[in-house]
Amino acid sequence: MTFFKSNCLMIFFAAICMFALTIVPGFAQDNQPAQAEPVEQINDADFEKAVLAYAKIQSIHEQFQQSVQGTEDQAERKELQDQANQEMINAIEVSDLDVETYSSIMAQVRSDQDLRTKFIDELQKVQ
Repeated sequence: MTFFKSNCLMIFFAAICMFALTIVPGFAQDNQPAQAEPVEQINDADFEKAVLAYAKIQSIHEQFQQSVQGTEDQAERKELQDQANQEMINAIEVSDLDVETYSSIMAQVRSDQDLRTKFIDELQKVQ
């Protein structure tokens, strides 16, 4: 994997992890009204797959945070980050979604309060 692709993946999954913290209540408050944008309709099957993938990604992120706290070596930290990124991609793909579809669903969840509430309700059922 080239340096550029590696950095893009790290940035992408860092963004997903940071986004993950904004979905679950108590981690962050979103006081901005949702912007009116045309959105694709999410089918129930893909929505459920995204919930399951999110739960797996959240677990991977927590494991990564614990692992990275235990090391001072930058090379080892990068290796742990690369491993976590690949595990997150695998979590999405194992859930029978592609990364683009997952990202699109998560963007809609973030921008739509009703969808976010439904997402949180479903997430609590699987945790």
